[in-house]
Amino acid sequence: MKQMNIRAEAALLEVARRHHTTVEEVRREIRLAMAMAMAMCNPDPATRKIWGEIPCDGNVLTPEDLITYAAMRCREGEC
Repeated sequence: MKQMNIRAEAALLEVARRHHTTVEEVRREIRLAMAMAMAMCNPDPATRKIWGEIPCDGNVLTPEDLITYAAMRCREGEC
């Protein structure tokens, strides 16, 4: 997962560059979007199940974890 997080970091840098902002601002916006969409904010069991399937390196899902997971799913043709 560490190598994929390096690629996630590159993706964050590219988004920040394209939007003329900082990587930290991009992370903050992704965290806000994640908080709004995550299981604790959504009573739907199917939605909670999907969020629960996303692997993360620590106790809290990070933007890098989400980017890595989404990239892997897309690579597998599931996006």
